[in-house]
Amino acid sequence: MTALSGNIHRGEDLHLLTGRGDFVDDKHHSRTCAGYVLRSPYAHADIVSVDVSDAENLAGIWAIFTAESLTRLGVGKLPCSSKFKNIDGSEVFKPRRPLLAEKRVRYIGEPVAFIVADTLNQCLDAAEEVCVDYRELPAIDDPQAARTNATVIWQEHGSNVCYEWALNDELPDYDLFEAAAHVSEITVKHPRIAVSPMEPRSALGTYDHQADRFTLHVQTQGVHSVRDVLANHVLNIPPEKLRVFTDDVGGSFGMKIFTYPEYALVLIAAKQISRPVKWTASRSESFLSDSQGRARVDRAWLAFDSDGLITALRYEALSDLGAYPSEAGPSVASVLASVVVGHCYRMPKTYYRATGVFTNAVPTDAYRGAGKPEIISTIEQLIDKSAFEMGIDRVELRRQNLVRPDEIPYPMPNGKVIDSGNFEKVMNRVLEVSDWNSFPVRKRNAAQKGWCRGIGLGMYIHVTGGSREEVCHVRLNPDGSVTATTGTQTGGQGHRSALTKIIAHELQINISRIKVIQGNTDLIETGGGTGGSSFMAIAGNVMLRAARQMLESARDRASAALEVQAGDLEYDEGEFRVPGTDLSIALERIAQLGSENADAGSCVGSAGVEGVSTTFPNGAYVVELECEPDTGVLRIVQLVAVDDLGRILFPNMVYGQLHGAWAQALGGVIMEGVVFDPENEGQPLNSTFMDYQLPRADDFPEITQEFVEIPCTKNHLGTKGAGEVASLGAPGAILNALSDMLRDRTFMSVEQPATPFRMWQMLRQL
Repeated sequence: MTALSGNIHRGEDLHLLTGRGDFVDDKHHSRTCAGYVLRSPYAHADIVSVDVSDAENLAGIWAIFTAESLTRLGVGKLPCSSKFKNIDGSEVFKPRRPLLAEKRVRYIGEPVAFIVADTLNQCLDAAEEVCVDYRELPAIDDPQAARTNATVIWQEHGSNVCYEWALNDELPDYDLFEAAAHVSEITVKHPRIAVSPMEPRSALGTYDHQADRFTLHVQTQGVHSVRDVLANHVLNIPPEKLRVFTDDVGGSFGMKIFTYPEYALVLIAAKQISRPVKWTASRSESFLSDSQGRARVDRAWLAFDSDGLITALRYEALSDLGAYPSEAGPSVASVLASVVVGHCYRMPKTYYRATGVFTNAVPTDAYRGAGKPEIISTIEQLIDKSAFEMGIDRVELRRQNLVRPDEIPYPMPNGKVIDSGNFEKVMNRVLEVSDWNSFPVRKRNAAQKGWCRGIGLGMYIHVTGGSREEVCHVRLNPDGSVTATTGTQTGGQGHRSALTKIIAHELQINISRIKVIQGNTDLIETGGGTGGSSFMAIAGNVMLRAARQMLESARDRASAALEVQAGDLEYDEGEFRVPGTDLSIALERIAQLGSENADAGSCVGSAGVEGVSTTFPNGAYVVELECEPDTGVLRIVQLVAVDDLGRILFPNMVYGQLHGAWAQALGGVIMEGVVFDPENEGQPLNSTFMDYQLPRADDFPEITQEFVEIPCTKNHLGTKGAGEVASLGAPGAILNALSDMLRDRTFMSVEQPATPFRMWQMLRQL
């Protein structure tokens, strides 16, 4: 049998690349109606009245829903699942989000009415006839101003502050900073990012009156959480009355974990008109309705002793939540982000405080890294700034403060314990591969051509973790095939192929005999979905144990069939054998024996999460770039990454994850960012790809990627998370390269996104 690790064939790719993917918008039930959301054109306004009478009389219109009609139907609201409390012990203010705006709209794009018609064009015609009388109110889109602004978005709360939370209850020890030999400070604005998956969100809802049961086809990162939110909080029905299916998903990145108003609206409409209802977002609509990412202003201080050792970190994060606390929105900058506060450095004292404020903008939530990239990149920039101010080499300052291998297991400020890693080793390797020491020569050569050049180093550590509700089953079928179920969900990463390979290796059978099922609440009773770079650490290890349990069940049956002790059997290539004899029985026959005996039951292995599921991937990145001073145009010269992701099972899949995260990190630093009109607050100015720039292939050089494999000691496979790591490691390296390029007599922090215009302005200041 071949080794488990190595590049694998991604079985999903052929049907995706040949246009045979099964996406929600590809589904066409007979008599399906189109759904359309009428959205607010105002960032903040009272709704005086909504008149749908003229629109309801148009041809093809089946129904028009408003907040008033949903109230009559007894429909609930979307909850926020964050469970922490404020610093003072009080409850976090978490107003529930209505499916359709009630009396007031709080951001441009907020749903006001839901129109159902035979065709989308008929919906659009009806939307023109819906008369909504708004009374416009002052709006605010700046989180710093929202903290103290007189414009209060939630009047019943009396403040725009949603929460104030700290990693621990202790106040920062200011004496440490007063007594420090040196204190460096930095403020970093992380722009609001429009998550832009290839496939826009869509939903298809049906209702079976005879069975009194709903069915929802929707893109998710886990069907169970969507089912439970809709059933328990919105539709007010038992969860078993709602089936949720997810097939192919064209990218998620955190944004498709959550439950959105449109998912409930298609179900409600389907029940009311007794026809399937489908809604699909346009690209511009996605900019106005999808949860967005980052949107933070961070301020941090590092204190050092006279030897350049870190003595304390103080960190304050201000998070822009948008108009509503999204499903996990308040947790992103607080409890989720705080796990990486200590980073991979020795920081004897740390204090982390997060504040979330409401603004008149689309709600924010988790986006590839869920608050951790902001902390890592801010600290990495602060390390460079500290080195500059103290006159210490930036590499050496890192080296003397990194956690050493002999200090591992190492407790982090959040209570997590790093189980494995060698941070200096990965740093030394990335410096060697990038030819760091010869950079001055390359810089001089670039200057002779009239270009500015900079190089930056960024370290990272990720503290991964997803839901521990995952349960996997592996079933041996009478025909000798194997069916496995998982509550995780692929978004294009190739999860089915990875799990199939794990099962095939453990059972020593051909992958063609294995089918992995996901995205089906009827067949999978529970699951935590995909998120937090946890797929292999959780689902991979749980599936491995389920396969082993199934094999042990099969061994017991083989023992009975061959009339020998189970421990005396050998197993190889899908067959149990009695050593020294010609007695054997294959898995196919074992399955048939079970089907022939009604009392035998199915041969199934089941497993859930056990032990520690957290992993600590880490690494070091180097970015080298050039800038043309007359235009501010940037050119990336080299991207070098050395990652410790534990045991690398399937390198080609890992490369895909890393490259995608690199692209999103680069986009967020040098080109992406939602822009609001300064004269009309809350009005986004770049809600199409004509105005919102994403990275393209020609923005990248070849990425030089190496691994230092230090296995995780806490799971069977030895793997660590991979999906988000470049999102954590790359931004700091890019920003440090930009600062290095601009550095003269003072340290210049670069505002994100570092557009050509911004770079041109900063170069003129030198």
